[in-house]
Amino acid sequence: MKNVAALSGVLALLATLALPASAAEDPITKVEIGKNSEFRVNGKPFFPIMSWLQNPKTYGKLAALGINTHAGDGDPAAAKAAGCYVITAFKAEMAKDPYVLAWFYGDEPDMQSKDDKMKPRALPEVVGAKCLEIKAADPTRPVCVTFTGQFLKEACKYPEELRTQWYPEYLKNADVVGFDIYPIYGSGFASHLDYVAKGVAELKRLGGARPVYAWIESSKGSKWMTYEKQPDVLPMHTRNEVWQAIIRGATAYGYFTHAWKPKEKSFAPTEDMQTEMKRLNAQVTRLAPAILADPAQAKIEMKLVDGLNCHFKATSYDGFTYIFAENIDLGPDAATARQFDPIAPRGGPATITVPGLKAGTTIEVVDEDRTVKADDGKFVDDFKPLAEHVYKFKP
Repeated sequence: MKNVAALSGVLALLATLALPASAAEDPITKVEIGKNSEFRVNGKPFFPIMSWLQNPKTYGKLAALGINTHAGDGDPAAAKAAGCYVITAFKAEMAKDPYVLAWFYGDEPDMQSKDDKMKPRALPEVVGAKCLEIKAADPTRPVCVTFTGQFLKEACKYPEELRTQWYPEYLKNADVVGFDIYPIYGSGFASHLDYVAKGVAELKRLGGARPVYAWIESSKGSKWMTYEKQPDVLPMHTRNEVWQAIIRGATAYGYFTHAWKPKEKSFAPTEDMQTEMKRLNAQVTRLAPAILADPAQAKIEMKLVDGLNCHFKATSYDGFTYIFAENIDLGPDAATARQFDPIAPRGGPATITVPGLKAGTTIEVVDEDRTVKADDGKFVDDFKPLAEHVYKFKP
């Protein structure tokens, strides 16, 4: 996430959808953090889907992609015109603006300093003091801090003792915490695709009840690798990462869309990627109240054939159980794959066990125009490589 610009979004569609949530065009009178670590705007659940450092002139043009919040140097007036919100650096003159969702403290304060690789841009005590300063100036909006992936052991370049010492302190005075890990775009390791899930889980562990967000890669064009060697970031990768984040507990996400190669662009997703972003964002927006709802009480389990890697999130909403299930297997050689090596994700049938589920129960597979019939206490469905399914049924 560096300096550049373009993207946008809107939730005007929500007013007509079956699952009610706060619409981004509503002026904000109150922002709260709910019991499930969700944003609540004017008393209703809200799922921020963010862009980063985009030109305010593009907010309306790109609204059809379903992005409802613009982060970085956001423009509240442009956001209002486009029907969305901003998260921006604190400015006293914006403190009462009804289109400011939250405040950002800087960006990646934990990134290694250019002068000393063993020192971050800002030490934890500096970040903590700045967060307190912002909250004192405006206690009505939460303060967000975005980190690099170095809080994750697998991605950290600092000594382990510093990692374990610093990050709990970094988070202490932040209200909302997020991170950016771009496995393919950032480092050319498709075999690290599941770092998104690992990152959300670790930040949830460190941050407790705080909302967590993840920035998701959406294009090719990194300046850190030879362009010709860079793997393509495909729609299936981006979709898989978004659902990884949601299933592990993220209650917001954003797209990093910038490219520096072969030429600098602030919005570089392909047409295919944009089509998937639009579809995915609309689906997440529609399902947001179920995603952000209370956890299901049943002790549900999911197992993919041959022990392939998978995970799920189960909630209870409006009398239904929802299960958000995903195949995150990266293939037999993922553990030993090197930079630029391709991955070969596998698929197969998964058994989802739900105590008390009656044989013959109809399981709706949301947005797929099909159903699955349950056996006694379980149901079985097929998962293609990197695929996800959303299930809905009466418990």
